[in-house]
Amino acid sequence: MKRVPLLVAVALSAVVLPACGGSPGDTLAPGAATVDASTSPEDVVRTYLGALQGGHQAAAASLTTQPYSGRDQWAADPPTIEDVEVSEAITQPTTGAEGAAGEGHAQEHAQAVFVPVTFELHGADVSMPDGPTAWGYLLVRDGGAEAWRIADAGSA
Repeated sequence: MKRVPLLVAVALSAVVLPACGGSPGDTLAPGAATVDASTSPEDVVRTYLGALQGGHQAAAASLTTQPYSGRDQWAADPPTIEDVEVSEAITQPTTGAEGAAGEGHAQEHAQAVFVPVTFELHGADVSMPDGPTAWGYLLVRDGGAEAWRIADAGSA
């Protein structure tokens, strides 16, 4: 498959792919970050990454929890990512469970999932070298009537 820079892919498409495990070059949703309780965790991550790559900081922040938005290092100056693959969400322990994900970020919520992501990274800081990157996002919510929100991120 020919590599297409993410910004070109975002500019050409406003469609979010169904959450079917991901594939190289997953389409990221640009612009407004409107999600609801029916939006899958995988699509929340696609929308978040699309907003960051499109320079929509407020839209990206609307998809995170308050604590995470204040420490999201990519929000102000995101690196370029290409060949994004968003994988199926993995349920995480929560609410006081031993081994709860995200250093306590999941413990405050009724539901938590980890969404693995891989991409080709360009232009990050010294802590993350350019090249293939395995990453992931912890998403939380307090019930099925709420939208998923990103509470933490880190290497997969």
